[in-house]
Amino acid sequence: MKYILEKCIGIVNNENILCPSAQCKDGSVLLGIVRKDGHISFVNEKVIIDEEFVKISNLGRRPEKRFRFADHCIKSGCKYWLKDRCMVIDNIIDIFATDVKSSDLPDCSIRSQCRWFKQHGNKACTVCPEIITDLHPEDEF
Repeated sequence: MKYILEKCIGIVNNENILCPSAQCKDGSVLLGIVRKDGHISFVNEKVIIDEEFVKISNLGRRPEKRFRFADHCIKSGCKYWLKDRCMVIDNIIDIFATDVKSSDLPDCSIRSQCRWFKQHGNKACTVCPEIITDLHPEDEF
């Protein structure tokens, strides 16, 4: 049972790796707020959202259009997982990433646990503020 539970929530070998592009749900981490210009303003501290936040944030536009969340990386349980990697960040890095010094990175409450940082290091952090989880047109939902 423990093995099944670990696979479902993405904890393998005592790692607690987080996906920085997760859905709004009770227990997720609030990473930041989507600004009008489409960039993310990150929250400085790790904020775990609760049921009340989820309920209120679902009253307006979809929360993933207005906020960025992190939650356990589910690896092969995700449609973007291929060859033991997150293809979301791989594809974005191929198009947009540039080298950057550690001192130029945005604040991040999950960097030490971030799947994207584990795959690409500082390069992932340079593109992260540009990524919005929900890009579907409003009328699709």
